[in-house]
Amino acid sequence: MHEYEIRILQPDGRSALITPEIHLNDHSAVRSARRLAHGMRIEVWRGMECIYGSDTAPPPTSRPPDHSAA
Repeated sequence: MHEYEIRILQPDGRSALITPEIHLNDHSAVRSARRLAHGMRIEVWRGMECIYGSDTAPPPTSRPPDHSAA
């Protein structure tokens, strides 16, 4: 079991809710945070490490970047 801190974020990025929880693994903690958030942005922390943030993943790209010199 691991201790987590779940943060539900307001649209401006400030914390609306911070709650400590204990979960079996990271996946379980993220699922719990999503349920609590009702569509709002979230962060899930394990100690000093942010293991999940709603806006931390890079957006998908439709094609690889063009590295040719113009």
